[in-house]
Amino acid sequence: MQSVIGSLFGGALAAVIWLFSRNVAFTVVMVLTAIFGSVMMCTKDQNNQSVVDQIGNMIRFAKSQQIYPYRALSEWGE
Repeated sequence: MQSVIGSLFGGALAAVIWLFSRNVAFTVVMVLTAIFGSVMMCTKDQNNQSVVDQIGNMIRFAKSQQIYPYRALSEWGE
């Protein structure tokens, strides 16, 4: 499903570029690149994660709490 959404987004972007440039060859290459790129980014690896999943995990980690307050105690109990 992610590949389909990425391909449709790439196709829409190529259509907008075609409206401005009117270059058919560039538009076709753009559509094919978008399809290939979306499939490659959504294909799972041996860890069962895709590039899209890894980016989502990195964003979720960056939003999580990164400051861990602690109280310094004496190491020897003095």
